[in-house]
Amino acid sequence: MSESDTINFGALKITLSKAIDSVTYTFEGDVDENFRHKDVPRVGAKQINFILENVNNFNSVGIREWVYLVRDLSALGSLCFKRCSVTMVDQINMVPDSLGNGVVESFYAPYACDEHGETSRLIMAKDHAKEISENIAPDMQCDHCKEKLVFDALEDAYFMFVSGKLSKAS
Repeated sequence: MSESDTINFGALKITLSKAIDSVTYTFEGDVDENFRHKDVPRVGAKQINFILENVNNFNSVGIREWVYLVRDLSALGSLCFKRCSVTMVDQINMVPDSLGNGVVESFYAPYACDEHGETSRLIMAKDHAKEISENIAPDMQCDHCKEKLVFDALEDAYFMFVSGKLSKAS
C-alpha cells in the first residue's frame, strides 16, 4: 500500500492514508450490497481512524459487511471513529457492533432553527461528555441569526451509543 490508496465499491469510496503511528480510513457514500469487507486492506497501526462525515446510507448487506471489517480491524489497533454522520450515529444505535471495540471522538447531531431550517453540528465527545452521557444535547446556535438551535431528534434515542463508547482524549 502507498501512503494513500482509494478503493471504490460503486456508491462507496474508501481512501486509506498512512502516517507513522496511525492509519485513516475515510468513507464517502453508501455502505450497501456493493461493499465487500474482504476487499478492504487490513492495515495495522497503533491508532486506526475512521472518518465518517460523508457516510450517507446503510443497507442490511452493507452493515453486515461493515461489522466484519470493524471486527477485523479491531484486532490490529485501537479504533477511533471521527466526524460520524447522523446516518452513522443512527446505524451505531441500531447495531452496536458497528463500533467493535472502538470509541467515538466526534459526531454530527441534528439541529434546527425556526428561521433557517435543519442543520447538523459537530460534537466533540471530550468537550460535551457530561451532557451527552446524560442524554442532553449540547446547546448550539444558528450561524445566521445566532439564536439557540433546537435539537432535532429524541435525545434518549440519539445518544444511546454513548455508553462506554466516547473518547475522553484527543
